[in-house]
Amino acid sequence: MRTLGSSPMVIAVVSGKGGAGKTSFAASMALCSPPDLPVTAIDCDVEEPNLALLVQEDNHQGAPGMDSTPVTLPIPMVDPERCSRCGICSRTCRFGGVLCFGRSLPTFNELCHGCGACVMACPNGALSETPRPIGVLNRGVIRHRRGVILEGRLLVGMPNPVPVIDRAVEVGLAEGTGSAVVIDAPPGAACPTVAALRQAQGAILITENTPFGRADGEVVAQLLKDMGKPTGLVLNRSGILEEEPPLEGILGSLPLIARLPFSRKVAEGSAQGIPPSELDEHWREAAVSAWEWARRVLS
Repeated sequence: MRTLGSSPMVIAVVSGKGGAGKTSFAASMALCSPPDLPVTAIDCDVEEPNLALLVQEDNHQGAPGMDSTPVTLPIPMVDPERCSRCGICSRTCRFGGVLCFGRSLPTFNELCHGCGACVMACPNGALSETPRPIGVLNRGVIRHRRGVILEGRLLVGMPNPVPVIDRAVEVGLAEGTGSAVVIDAPPGAACPTVAALRQAQGAILITENTPFGRADGEVVAQLLKDMGKPTGLVLNRSGILEEEPPLEGILGSLPLIARLPFSRKVAEGSAQGIPPSELDEHWREAAVSAWEWARRVLS
């Protein structure tokens, strides 16, 4: 197992859709890590972050609350006296974030990725950059003082979660308190999920063995394969079908870490902010098994 002082072990917990149990399993892993392995948990589901609800230390017990720092994006601003209205900045932008109409000054919309290409391309030096808030990064303490929880949160109305995810992962990897990082990735297989997975050395894919669960899980499993991420599989709500079909295809090729039976107690506890690992021994054992798999495969 990687130790303090070396690069951290980075594990992402992923799912093909929302509601599969991804955040619940990420919380269970954060709370069931080996005693000698402090953990930094990162909630990269920045459009709907809720990992802190399950793992953050209870403030009523005298623990500090979460500290917030802004996440900003460098947005261009134009000097009208230098701008020649040539339109080069608009033609340079790959994302449609710069608009030029006739001889009017360029305008910058929310599609801007903050890449700085337009600033570099401007022949007159008419463009500079100013920070625009797009999200916040919250930092707290995991229950039982087992490590740190970092929560990325995209501001309402902001269209691009990737810069907030990148910042959350960057800060999480730089944290000196842990020798392991657990990333609660966004669901699905789109750009936010890819951003959360970039720095991960391996992944835990949690899904349900239902037609929809398998279909969505296969898409994410293929993404993980294409990215070269070793992946273990956890089946949640196992047994809810009268006859559970065998796993086939790419899901069937993954090592099965655990099957988690449906638990009403877990569902009710989650609604109250109680992590599953504190209510159900199946979740505790599955989290421990996930760490054992990570020890074998990623160390």
